[in-house]
Amino acid sequence: MRSHAFRHAFSLSMGILMLPTMLCAQKNLSHVRVVRLSYVSGTVGLKRPASTEWAKAQVNTPIQEGFELLTSANSYAEVEFENGSTVRMGEISQASFDQLAMDENGNKLNHLTFEKGYATFHFLPEHHDAYSVKLADATLTPNGKSEFRADFDRGHARVEVFVGSVEVATSAKTVKLGKDKVLQFDPESSELASNEQEGIVKDSWDKWTSQRDTQAQLSLADSAVASPGMLYGWSDLNTYGEWGFFPGFGYGWSPFVAAGWSPFTMGMWSWYPGMGYTWIGGEPWGWLPYHFGAWDYSAEFGWFWIPGSFSSFSPALVSWYSGPGWIGWAPLGVLGNGSRSLMTTVPGGVVQSGAMINPQSVTPVPLSAGTRINNLPFEPGAGAMLSGARLSTDEIATFTAGGATTHAMAPASVLMGGDGARENALQGSAHQPLRVRAGATLGGRFAVGGAVGEFRGNAEGGALAGQGPRGTTGANLSAGAGPVLLRHGQQVSLSHPPNEGDAASPGGVANPGLGGNNGASSMGSSAQSGARTTNASGQHH
Repeated sequence: MRSHAFRHAFSLSMGILMLPTMLCAQKNLSHVRVVRLSYVSGTVGLKRPASTEWAKAQVNTPIQEGFELLTSANSYAEVEFENGSTVRMGEISQASFDQLAMDENGNKLNHLTFEKGYATFHFLPEHHDAYSVKLADATLTPNGKSEFRADFDRGHARVEVFVGSVEVATSAKTVKLGKDKVLQFDPESSELASNEQEGIVKDSWDKWTSQRDTQAQLSLADSAVASPGMLYGWSDLNTYGEWGFFPGFGYGWSPFVAAGWSPFTMGMWSWYPGMGYTWIGGEPWGWLPYHFGAWDYSAEFGWFWIPGSFSSFSPALVSWYSGPGWIGWAPLGVLGNGSRSLMTTVPGGVVQSGAMINPQSVTPVPLSAGTRINNLPFEPGAGAMLSGARLSTDEIATFTAGGATTHAMAPASVLMGGDGARENALQGSAHQPLRVRAGATLGGRFAVGGAVGEFRGNAEGGALAGQGPRGTTGANLSAGAGPVLLRHGQQVSLSHPPNEGDAASPGGVANPGLGGNNGASSMGSSAQSGARTTNASGQHH
């Protein structure tokens, strides 16, 4: 019996279906929503609206209305909505995001077409949001909180419901499919309900999606700082870094990285109409810290990120500079200025072409050596408008090679780039999230010791031992002690200063708050929730 674990406590589903004719008639819809490509394994193709070319998709690529995704053999993808709901696609699968809109009341309209393959959809209701999945001539509509799987290959469809219920409708009839029910049918046939069954046998794909759900839930519960609502990407912060209290700024987060690391040095610049140059972060955690809040730098600690308001999406929180033959950028600090005296630079053609950037391909230059600019001195090239390297015709052919799959294959690891065997060894009765040290420092400067690789459990039990950069601990804190790491599972609120009993409680800070300016990309615009503004010219805001 395959019972699908449902644990994305922070996920939200889109529950109330509106008929397509009603949606078309609606006025004042906003189409500037951005969802996240949150997991990539193998080769995943991405095609933008009105484009005929496929690109190799990168993790953290912003997905907007009209985008399409296609997975190759032994390749998988996950898309995370703003509230943490997910669509997970197996190999040789294809889906299009036909509608990602918002009405004048702030309700989200989510309508997808699933072309082929197998995928798991995980949703919970929020307000009067609408959600549906089109599968040939059939429409799948979840009722309330739901998790269901769809398999579709060569005209044969199968729907399995793990949580809640789903309506399966064709032009001929509608069937309400409840929990643990299976429906096999031809989407273009009137014999819709003839193969309804009860009982689900869990395969490797279902086990993987359940493990992804469990990882997110455990990571959220283990976080030192509580999520300010149901928010995509928040669970990644506990997985790949540490929270601390930074006097003068408030609660902040820093990633495990290699020594000398700086933000905005691993990824690519991609041009999005209406937003301008948008940063696609190459790190698995590279979503929230690059599109919300602000980065700052401490000579003692290194780089840290301070959350701000999450009501607006920024293409990239940087200031731009130019010099002879190069383009540079620096993170917007909490006070709205460059946080450090150095900027990151590359030849202008790297930005214009949307080429991949890594710490080895950039050059640090003093801010004083460049000229602050509001517009880049060139038009975006074709590569910058693909959100990844162009896939050739031969590469695209591999996405359909071999015909039907077993519809049971899954990635080897729960975390991107993880060691599947090591992950399995760490998962068990302890009910602790997987955590990753991608480098031997926090923020590129503060050495944490220990080996790079996966580990689990609280920081107090490892090399960090709850210790702050200046040697302070939760039991020995004083005013001006500097940044101090927080205990795991502490769940402090961003809006409240620390208490005396917290691991980080430096005295003398009356109200650390959130640290000020959220910032916005100087080459793009913020997209406000509900009433978002755009600027195709990429002006600084």
